[in-house]
Amino acid sequence: MELTVLIPAFNEEKRLPQTLEEIRPYLDRKFQDYEVIIVDDGSKDRTVEVCFDYAKQWPQLRCISGNPHQGKGACVKRGCLQAMGENILVMDADHAIRIENIENMLFARKKGFDVVAGTRTFTGDEGEYGLGRRIIGLIQLLLAHLIVFQKPVTDSQCGYKLFSLQSAKQIFSRTMIRGAMYDVEALFLAQKFGFSVYAQSVEWANKPGSTNNIPLCIFTSPFELFTIRILDVLGKYK
Repeated sequence: MELTVLIPAFNEEKRLPQTLEEIRPYLDRKFQDYEVIIVDDGSKDRTVEVCFDYAKQWPQLRCISGNPHQGKGACVKRGCLQAMGENILVMDADHAIRIENIENMLFARKKGFDVVAGTRTFTGDEGEYGLGRRIIGLIQLLLAHLIVFQKPVTDSQCGYKLFSLQSAKQIFSRTMIRGAMYDVEALFLAQKFGFSVYAQSVEWANKPGSTNNIPLCIFTSPFELFTIRILDVLGKYK
């Protein structure tokens, strides 16, 4: 199988239908053999029902549900360990970074890179929380370099990343962070295990209806970053 598109979802009944409608024509046109995996994170709305309704008419779509709310990192881990594609694209449910951005990433994969990490270029209106999102992102990136990373990373928190099947299985079989800092952990493990990582610019546009809890991110991010460092020192990532 050429491609897996993995979408973690939490309370996305309103935005998920549009995303699925937008990505399917492109995937059907560009790929002969692909799958789309929606991993539900214990949603309280109709996210699971929406997913299964679309799956009835879309053979390549499958839904993973039944787990309690654990966090985005836990969703991505479950999905990657079940993915079958030689290339695994992790993207957000709001489709803020359009599916077409995968083309440059696949080109980088063909050149031999194991992991292609999206680096956001902002286009159009950033929305009500745009400035706050950027400031928090810069602080998180700085802390990640001070606490975790041993090599430079341009944009650790971009939700658009492409993994080879081999790198995804090795990385996500060992990840332990369930929350938002799973991105940092995944890139850190990619560096640790010697996978080649390429930073690819992608266009990001604000989509209303974000379920991100910014105050919660401020308090939990440093804790998760220190957890990654402690786990590494204790040899838990072998």
